[in-house]
Amino acid sequence: MTVAEKIEALRKKMVQYGVDAVILPTSDPHMSEYIPAHWESRRWFSGFTGDAGTLVVTKQKSLLWTDGRFFIQAEQQLAGTPIQLMRMREPGVPTIEAYLAEHISHGKVAVDGRLYAAKAAENLLNALQRAGTTLVSMDLVKDLWTADRPALPETPVYLLEERYAGKSCADKLAQVRAKLQETGADAQLYSRLDDVAWATNLRASDIACNPFAIAFLLVTASVAYLYLDAKRLEAPAAAYMKQSGVEVRPYSQLEKDLKNGFGAHKILVSKLDVSFALYTSLTENAEVEILEGTDIITALKAVKNPTECENMRICHVYDGVALVRFKRELERRMAAGETLTEWDASEIAHKYRTQMPDNRGDSFETIAAYGPNAAMMHYGPTAEVHASLQPKGFLLVDSGGQYLTGTTDVTRTFAMGPLTQEEKECFTWVLKAHIDLADAKFPQGTTGKDLDAISRVQVWKHGLDYRCGTGHGVGYMGAVHEGPQGFRDTVALVPGMSITDEPGLYMEGRFGIRTENTLEIVEDEKTEYGQFYAFRPLTLFPIDRAAILPELLSPEEMAYLNHYHQHVYTKLAPELTADERAWLKNACAPLEK
Repeated sequence: MTVAEKIEALRKKMVQYGVDAVILPTSDPHMSEYIPAHWESRRWFSGFTGDAGTLVVTKQKSLLWTDGRFFIQAEQQLAGTPIQLMRMREPGVPTIEAYLAEHISHGKVAVDGRLYAAKAAENLLNALQRAGTTLVSMDLVKDLWTADRPALPETPVYLLEERYAGKSCADKLAQVRAKLQETGADAQLYSRLDDVAWATNLRASDIACNPFAIAFLLVTASVAYLYLDAKRLEAPAAAYMKQSGVEVRPYSQLEKDLKNGFGAHKILVSKLDVSFALYTSLTENAEVEILEGTDIITALKAVKNPTECENMRICHVYDGVALVRFKRELERRMAAGETLTEWDASEIAHKYRTQMPDNRGDSFETIAAYGPNAAMMHYGPTAEVHASLQPKGFLLVDSGGQYLTGTTDVTRTFAMGPLTQEEKECFTWVLKAHIDLADAKFPQGTTGKDLDAISRVQVWKHGLDYRCGTGHGVGYMGAVHEGPQGFRDTVALVPGMSITDEPGLYMEGRFGIRTENTLEIVEDEKTEYGQFYAFRPLTLFPIDRAAILPELLSPEEMAYLNHYHQHVYTKLAPELTADERAWLKNACAPLEK
């Protein structure tokens, strides 16, 4: 079926059920960023493969909302379809709520309540009610997407040993219960898979590049319930759950338990993290009082314990070694005259990462983007669709790995040959933005949002900007994008957090540049003005000196870059062969004006 045929089939279902509009989000019952193929209905209907977007189908129109990271990609992939691109946060572009409130009067809007956050549903409902329109929870997809719909994954669930996790499941649950007591609640429901993984020390491979099992966790004052089919647990994991006081119940039983009772009377709920369907089930239980609040585990998980912090440093050494070997092979084969593609680059990076100790795959699909493709922030080559690499211009490679010792995320933009003056200027401006943020010192209580402009000002000076965040939190053998910390967020940055520093410039139709390191937040000096914190780079790989205009760097920026490169060499050299060390020494040589 074509996109147009799928949308027409959906409209017939809408008529059958008396629905005026359907919302298809990019989501699953766990509010995940990366979702199992089984739940990718928005992708199936629209053909748009970006990681973020919402499709809205009315009787007359079909529209797709996505953010600035995906404008170029969406424009290309929606071409020739009946779907109109709605560029989020651009002037004159309404929100989904505003659009539906304006165009659907005294009607009915449907959304699968399992796939929509309770808070988002509340906001939508408030907007629709002003237009006399109702919101219903309904799955209109199941009868249309059948033959080729992937099944829900059921990979083995294994134990992440405490020598990696740094803290027992029992200790983590005790932390959660202590925080729960402070709120006056005696239970909290956790839908997010990285929350469940952190609290239980369990991992699986249900979602590509994400080491999670599809499960829910309900923590009460006396017991924790893990909603996961027990047959999936490996023997050590099953024994560990029993030892930790965690009762395993069937995945499908949660909704029934929420309606009928689970041994608690006041449940703390984060409407941002629980689905509309589950929240509705709770409201149907007269014995339970719902207290609105934030997700306790999200905040606890963000601050890594000493074992996790040390292990993160170890896995970044492994990652740096893999990248050295990747770059050397790429250079060698290009110099030999081979015709390589973006897909080849992606596969080479994957090959070397999987050879590293404790590696459990990539942390996201590698973005290897040459030339104009790099202007699409989340472009990804495939075995079938890719560009060939040329001995000129830029190749942007954004990649990362999952290790038992942590999670990595790094971007480098490589000069593949001669560059234009504009390309070198843009590369250097991005480098300045990266260094100025990485070198920042800040007082206790500072948020990521407070620091964002330190980076952006270097591109603002030239009338430029980037339509994405400057950086995001990074998990531990977990989500490569982890909250609550980030440079768009108002959460205070504290030691133990990991965060990326990744400014960029994206010139549509020409090139894209991004320089990204993962940083750890550490204590700095304490003065009469209080405790100060700083960033320390975890990522260990040189920045391409061939693309830098040294005269544009300040003395402080030059010193930072040279010190960073010396640090990279010191950490990686002992793990490399003689030839690899020689290559790295050259790549890390001091830069001079």
